Amino acid sequence: MSSAASAPRRPRPKRAEVGGGRVLDAPRDRSISYVRIRSPRGVWKTRAECAALIEKGEADFLLSGSGARHGATGSGRGPIVRFCLAGRRAVGKRCLRGGLLGPLLGGLYLGEGRALRQVEAAARLQRAGVPTPDVLAAGSRRAACLFRAQAVVTRELAGAQNLLDLAPICASRLRRRGLLVMCADLVRAMHQAGFLHADLNVSNLVLERGPDGEILNVLDLDGGRFVVELSTTDRFRNLARLLRSYEKWIAERVRLTPREEVLFLRRYCGHERDRLRELLGRLARYRARLTLRRISWRMSAGARSGGSSLRPRE
Repeated sequence: MSSAASAPRRPRPKRAEVGGGRVLDAPRDRSISYVRIRSPRGVWKTRAECAALIEKGEADFLLSGSGARHGATGSGRGPIVRFCLAGRRAVGKRCLRGGLLGPLLGGLYLGEGRALRQVEAAARLQRAGVPTPDVLAAGSRRAACLFRAQAVVTRELAGAQNLLDLAPICASRLRRRGLLVMCADLVRAMHQAGFLHADLNVSNLVLERGPDGEILNVLDLDGGRFVVELSTTDRFRNLARLLRSYEKWIAERVRLTPREEVLFLRRYCGHERDRLRELLGRLARYRARLTLRRISWRMSAGARSGGSSLRPRE
């Protein structure tokens, strides 16, 4: 027997099976040019090309909270700040809590991992072919004892409009269909990559208009997590959250037809007919339970200038 034949085999890379029947190689540790530096007010993990300016404190205003005065409403919680960093158009955002702890802790977190995990999540999604903006920097500063304020800076998307912004111009059936297909493909790709978004709603799906045409991106990865395999219940919960935001913010202006809603789920499920039937039933039952909430939303809209000033703050 030859020495080549007797040589031990190298172990094959581990593979993880995720929902939808697609099998992906486990993400490889790829060298992304990030460096860890200290600025006058905090600690940052930043792209190498942005490091000199971050070190000088170019983005420290996000950690101090002063950027809120200049912020504009964006995706997710809190305002965003547009500025230029190392010759790139960038968007900065302070990390803010939602849920029951939101009013109590606001933008304070234990440790510095929350923002740093968004760097890792964005890189992993991009390797899986899921469009999401490049994270240019993520930083934190000590605020109180073990609590830290955190912020993330991402590449600004050209001509960015989220699904809520696009709703008024979606009267055309052809335009609605195109956006539904892009949305279903994006959520499907995200779930095939094994990522569960913590706050999947219409303001976190953003259309970019670049030289390569229109691309729908997923934003606000804060709190999301990767799992080896998504169950149908995992998928339902993410889709239910998206449905809830549609019912709350868009349905009064642009109501999808039943055929369009089925188109979205068919595109999302692909050839998984059993999954399609189960999701159709569970989402229909979930929507029926939103009746009282819809009344509350409409009353709230009527109390705020006819609803014109409403923006997602979920």
